[in-house]
Amino acid sequence: MKNNLLKILTLLIFIIPVISCVPDEEVEPDGTDPRDKFVGKWLFIEARSAAWYEKASYTVTINKDPSNSAQVLLRNFANVGSSHSAYGVVTNKRITIPTQDVTGGGFVTSGTGNMLTTTTMNWEFSYVTGGDQEFIAASATKQ
Repeated sequence: MKNNLLKILTLLIFIIPVISCVPDEEVEPDGTDPRDKFVGKWLFIEARSAAWYEKASYTVTINKDPSNSAQVLLRNFANVGSSHSAYGVVTNKRITIPTQDVTGGGFVTSGTGNMLTTTTMNWEFSYVTGGDQEFIAASATKQ
């Protein structure tokens, strides 16, 4: 009798941990792409410190980069023209634009955009063209 009780206890000791390791339900990834919230047309309004400078406003179109699942393409970024795109790396609620020549002809830009709400972002970026560097702060509203 003692021997049977010992066998049952030993069996339970090995079975309980195995049973507790089986998940109750299948865990699937949520399937959301962090770039989705950025995709669309955004109205950028630049603010510069010089009082004489008129605020520039322009539309930037953000699309997913089909060749890189962590990147987006920003067409007309820094108002460089709709035929040119900068690329940005998406992390959570931020787009980081690493230093790059957007036009292939000397328009070098870099910066970051932080999502505040689903329809607003704040941007800080710079660009160099013709040897002059400009630092820009801009707000962007999803259209």
